[in-house]
Amino acid sequence: MAKLLLSKSDEEYLEKCATQMNFSYGIIIGQRAEPGKYIVVHLAKNDEEESDFPDAAGSSAAAGPQKVDQINLQTLTSQWLSAIKMIPGSFSILGIFVAGVSKNLIDDSSEEFKSAKRLFYDMHNLLKQGHQFKSTDHDESDYIFLTYSSTAKKATSKTYNYVAKECKKTYFTAHIKCVLCGGSFSPMECRFVEKPFEWYTFECNYELNDVFPILDASEKINIEVQFQKTIDTVRSSLNASEIFLQNECVDDGQILETYIKQSRQGQRKSTAAVESFKATIFLPVKCQETKGNRVHIKEFNGTIRLSGVVSSRVWCNPKNTIGDVKRFIREDVIRSLMARIQVYCDGLTEPNISNDAIFISEPPRRVYFNVSTTGQKPIQFSDYIFRGEAPTVAAAQAKQILDLDISSDSIMADLEGVPEDETFSDTSFEMQTDKQNMQKLAADTATNRDLTRTMYMLGISVSLLVLVIAIFVHYFMK
Repeated sequence: MAKLLLSKSDEEYLEKCATQMNFSYGIIIGQRAEPGKYIVVHLAKNDEEESDFPDAAGSSAAAGPQKVDQINLQTLTSQWLSAIKMIPGSFSILGIFVAGVSKNLIDDSSEEFKSAKRLFYDMHNLLKQGHQFKSTDHDESDYIFLTYSSTAKKATSKTYNYVAKECKKTYFTAHIKCVLCGGSFSPMECRFVEKPFEWYTFECNYELNDVFPILDASEKINIEVQFQKTIDTVRSSLNASEIFLQNECVDDGQILETYIKQSRQGQRKSTAAVESFKATIFLPVKCQETKGNRVHIKEFNGTIRLSGVVSSRVWCNPKNTIGDVKRFIREDVIRSLMARIQVYCDGLTEPNISNDAIFISEPPRRVYFNVSTTGQKPIQFSDYIFRGEAPTVAAAQAKQILDLDISSDSIMADLEGVPEDETFSDTSFEMQTDKQNMQKLAADTATNRDLTRTMYMLGISVSLLVLVIAIFVHYFMK
């Protein structure tokens, strides 16, 4: 049976959500530490405060939903997608929690669980369709449903298994969904743990300075589609990369707990223990990424250049393998890159641009903030702010999406630097110069082509003239 582990602070949070609002719901953030074992890192209540559902007196001023079938699917999905951008690559959104005063929330035969089954089915389909930049976060088909009743002082959890199967029964109309074919719940043990969870931090700086071709020959190109292709290329390079830990190549099958013990034994002989472990990404040589040695020449109509450093931090459980750590780091880099591009594209007024236009943009930088935890080493989530924005923007986002009360002074905003203004001026000048050189080269080529054609015609004309004169002299001499 699968197992869900929560801290005592999570139990207090569920009790608070249940008693203050009578009914609350939100997302579960955690890690699949081992097969069948899930660790909860953070519970984030949804901030939906008002709804159009009438209360018992017939008034429409009820504060939010009061049952599972009244949960706003769009609001829940929006919180889900926004939270993915803010959590490190070692964590994912495991599912949904519901807390309230009703005992029906812990009765798996009640209507609440039937409504939850429909909610998970619709939410999974919406997540697969609505996410603009594809990620592995939405490839999962298993979710956790955690419920808590303040009246019974009890929590229960189930695993929802999504089944993409259409019902073939004739008595179901187009407006009625078949709950049986849409997925099912499986038993799951829920346990609150006194001892705080142990996490190890791994840090990495991934440097980008690559040029990606735009092969679309259309006069107007969709920049969002081109960014997605760029992300796919970066992901392929990262999947083919090798990651060193503390400047050493470590076997993927080794358990992290064993590696930490060996590392600490070596540190006793040299220096003091480190707070975090450094990871370094080594990318393969680009000519070795493609199969075969043949060089293919393609014509392209533009380029996308990504330049800068992506800061990455992940937190790993002692039972994780080294292979898990490397996978978390790769996922964090990709997730961070997608989050920046997503935030940038959300601000575009027109995604379709001319293929001969030049755009120089500064994406937002990553800032970190601590998550309330009982452990000695706090886990950190992150957000993204543009040049000129204050850390208070990240604090407001943390409150709205993750239900975290943090001060702007506690936000670490100096891990990623802001580029100098001269960088944009130099880049713009270089790109303008390159464009002018290409235009001049094209003009010179056209001129040379015309000159060559003129010389050919002149040579043919002179040859014809000489031929005519020769014929005329020949007959004249006769």
